[in-house]
Amino acid sequence: MYDHIQFHTDENYPADLPLENAATHIGMYWQWAAAQGLANPVWQTAPETEADFAAMLAGTLSGTQFLLRHMGGALTPDDFTELGQRFTSFYYDDEEDGYGAFMEDYVRTLDTPALGGFYCVADTPEHYAALAPVFQTAFEHWLGSLKTV
Repeated sequence: MYDHIQFHTDENYPADLPLENAATHIGMYWQWAAAQGLANPVWQTAPETEADFAAMLAGTLSGTQFLLRHMGGALTPDDFTELGQRFTSFYYDDEEDGYGAFMEDYVRTLDTPALGGFYCVADTPEHYAALAPVFQTAFEHWLGSLKTV
């Protein structure tokens, strides 16, 4: 498992924030990955998720809303293509907390301390629009670092 809302709500979660805020970062990454074709195709073809997946790609449903509605608040390897799994493992990898460059990019791009903390990020199209090119740049750098045979 890469991430789960429960990892964030189990300890020291701010009592004055809605629990959904603990999934904002996960959902924004998921939305970007899906838009890049890195999501397991089952999400866009299953009858129970097809319409919401299309809405997420169109920007009328957030990745966080999709994640909470259909994925139980979790992001797992099964949610991705093989390439998506490899990149997500790389981007999330960190010896200490398990979030690596992804977390650094999220915090730096949105300046979460200035917003009042990591979980104070609103699930908005504007925040997603700020993050998407950062995720894309990380992905492109990673792709460029892969050895070709």
